Amino acid sequence: MTAGHRAIWSYAWDLHDIGLDAALGRIAEAGLDTVSLATSYHAGRFLQPGNPRRRVWFPQDGTVYYRADPARWRGAEIAPLVADIVATEGDMLGALIDRRARGGPAVSCWTVCLHNTRLGMAHPDHVVRTAHGDPGYYGLCPASPAARAYAAGLVAEISEVYAPDRIEIETLDFMGFDHGFHHEKDGLGLLPEDRFLLGLCFCRHCLDAAAADGIDAEAARAEVARLLDAAFARELPAPAFPDFPARGIAAFEGHPALHAFLGWRPRVLGRLAAEMRAACRAPTRLALIDFAGSWWGGVDLGTLAPHFDGVIWCAYTAPPAQVAAELAGLRALIGPDRALSLGLQLFHPVVADAADFAARVAAAEGAADGLNVYNLGLVPPARLGWVRHALGASSRLLG
Repeated sequence: MTAGHRAIWSYAWDLHDIGLDAALGRIAEAGLDTVSLATSYHAGRFLQPGNPRRRVWFPQDGTVYYRADPARWRGAEIAPLVADIVATEGDMLGALIDRRARGGPAVSCWTVCLHNTRLGMAHPDHVVRTAHGDPGYYGLCPASPAARAYAAGLVAEISEVYAPDRIEIETLDFMGFDHGFHHEKDGLGLLPEDRFLLGLCFCRHCLDAAAADGIDAEAARAEVARLLDAAFARELPAPAFPDFPARGIAAFEGHPALHAFLGWRPRVLGRLAAEMRAACRAPTRLALIDFAGSWWGGVDLGTLAPHFDGVIWCAYTAPPAQVAAELAGLRALIGPDRALSLGLQLFHPVVADAADFAARVAAAEGAADGLNVYNLGLVPPARLGWVRHALGASSRLLG
């Protein structure tokens, strides 16, 4: 792995509870030089062994962790909500930027864009919708002009007001059916093709935008509805597309309208990425968080990469040999001039121990420019020793 940034994904509440000085000391001791702060995030239930106060935490849904300016968003159809803890516990992004100015670590803004159930519930006309018209409240649709303006607006405000070293973009895609929600019920036994088809968005914004591009999205919607109705009618699941997902969208070549619609979706994401690129103010760089299988959400890295300064490739479950193969392919795709970071987690038992983590880092030698580690508060502090060990063994990463 060539020399580059070494970041840890972090939450504002963890930095607050650990104490900023202590947290930055813990991060530096692990050999890391960048704090990647969640500046826009979603709900969840988090077990936090790395946090001395909030051991189990339910973050406020769909909020931002910086001081958004209401005047800036006046008139916007979709606007951010500042998390309550920014008022009660302080602007941690501002504190990190101040520390950077005094010789502290670099600052990256980990920004969840379209995955926002709070906003989805408030703006149902702008969420993804199935072929039957059912809303997916957890995901704003990237074909919606209002949703795109919201995502680009986050980039503009963060880069103009705070000027972090980097903004990391997560969920600029069509969220799909599989992301997860509360108390999910599936008595059918969904096959991969069923889950994929249920995740295709046919909201009015998609139908209108596709039609403007010469795509018969209504025919595609009707075909997907028919395929799902057939799946729902079967006594037991039976694949209609046995070569899915191995062949990707090519598995649907026998359904021309659907195949054309699937080929069109990356164009929507490309337009959103271009709008984010235009909104990002120098010197802040823009990075895309991506992972294997993101094509389910319409992601085509060849289309998106030109709009970003770099890609963070999350290989959380990949063994070392797979890490090396994926990074080699990515480097060939995005070229030598864009940064390529490896995203790894510290979760056990997916990562067995320090040696396993070090092997994954070593597999990135010669391909990746940097490392992002997940996550400061979600693992025991002792597990940061795995990072220190891995970086010590990877002298090229240390430069």
